[in-house]
Amino acid sequence: MIGVAFPDARADAGQYVLAGLRRSVSATQAQAIARNMLRESAPDVVVAVDAPDAWSADLIAFVQARPRKLIVFGHMPIALADYLRYRPAALPADLSQASRSATAPSGESRESAAAVRYGALAQTLGGAPWHRPFERFDFTDEWNNLGYGAIRADGSIWALAQAPEVPAEAELAAVVVNGERQFAYGALWDAGASAVLWFNRPVGPCDSFEWRLVEQFLSGYRADALPCQPVLSELPWGYDAAITSRLDCDEDVESARPLWHAYRRLGVPFTLAVHTQNLQRGGQHDILRELLADRQQGAVLSHTATHSPNWGGSYDTAIAEGVQSAELLERATGVPVRYAVSPFHQSPPYAMRGLIDAGYAGCIGGIIRNDPEFLSARGGALAGLPAGFVGHSQQCMLHGDCMLKEGDPLAIFKQAFDTAYATNTLFGYLDHPFSERYAYGWTDEAARIDAHEQLIAYMRGKAQRPLFLHEEAALDFLRLRSLAQIVEHDGVFRVVTPFADTTPLALGVEFRGAHTKVEPGKALQ
Repeated sequence: MIGVAFPDARADAGQYVLAGLRRSVSATQAQAIARNMLRESAPDVVVAVDAPDAWSADLIAFVQARPRKLIVFGHMPIALADYLRYRPAALPADLSQASRSATAPSGESRESAAAVRYGALAQTLGGAPWHRPFERFDFTDEWNNLGYGAIRADGSIWALAQAPEVPAEAELAAVVVNGERQFAYGALWDAGASAVLWFNRPVGPCDSFEWRLVEQFLSGYRADALPCQPVLSELPWGYDAAITSRLDCDEDVESARPLWHAYRRLGVPFTLAVHTQNLQRGGQHDILRELLADRQQGAVLSHTATHSPNWGGSYDTAIAEGVQSAELLERATGVPVRYAVSPFHQSPPYAMRGLIDAGYAGCIGGIIRNDPEFLSARGGALAGLPAGFVGHSQQCMLHGDCMLKEGDPLAIFKQAFDTAYATNTLFGYLDHPFSERYAYGWTDEAARIDAHEQLIAYMRGKAQRPLFLHEEAALDFLRLRSLAQIVEHDGVFRVVTPFADTTPLALGVEFRGAHTKVEPGKALQ
């Protein structure tokens, strides 16, 4: 079990970290603990979130007691810093400006001068020489098609904590500005008989593919000598890639038909997320019924009743948007709607609570511009929300406006998939049907279909066993995964899975360097 310790002043960060861990190790294997447990009855794996200096002695005692793993997110307590030869310093005044990106013009990307650059040590935890700008855009100042959130320099829980130096042999990653190294961002120490992993941010990398390093540290780092924690894979067992996609029907539904036919020809499932005001016009219903004639290959999700920003601005309007759109879609198709897609990917917490009370089982959203708490490395349960409702970040918009003018037009989308593939991430992307008003940057339907076909061919060529899912199947799997429980008794772990008639897919688990199929109730080796 993993204990998550945080002071009251950082309870928000603590809850987001706790939720992130639970999305990886199940709800039963991560819990918040009081400071006193660090000395008295702590589990062998602890995560300290922005711990105050006064907690130093407790954390040092924790790592010295016996072989253990400690993860520190954000502030490094002063005596623990001395113990690890970590030298703190204040953040430079000009970092705030360097952390922000210009707006992306059509056909180009933009990114901040400040970035995180990973070194060779990251390979120890399954990483690579990754480059993560603090902020980047592929569409105006809204979308980052590489999927991750923003690192700030504003004192928030999403910001850097300090500008320290660490021993060169311990440095996982550094902050660079215009390519020049500034200070440390991540580090990995073998501290006596224990190990310590640190990220320079109170929430750690919970909103980025870099979370994979945390999972690898927990599940397999020094498995011969240190405690390990099983991690549930985000990929269904037997596949090395999982891909889902959709068209968000903001202004038209029927015009999705040509792309749907292309996906059928390719044998790829297809999803429509429908803004139900479109159903007030004639000729918009038939494609929905035809798509759902084969529930293995087609799915329909809600995209709200009015497509209002921020779900209308309140819990009450979010409920109304969810209920009305679900009723209209079920009336049109005869099939109940269980999942939603947030308009503009804006997913404030009150809207998620509204969807839960409206009867939904999950929501897709996530965007670098707003609602950072929804952007998560793994799909699953969200902080502070009940079991049975899942969120999934799918911040990759395959638009003509986002196709690069220079070089390979699909380069960013291929990079997004490559990163998902390397980090065992369920990859999602989206587009929109054309309307009379807007073609989303595409010159015509043929050009759009060609781009989609090229991306699908690339993913099939990259992965050995790719699995393409429609959105309902993808979210059903994530929901199954979120309800699975890893239990421990006398040092032996087992996975208990709920009864599930919504997905035929099996879970995989990573533990002590091995990736195996989950056999419910069977001891993990």
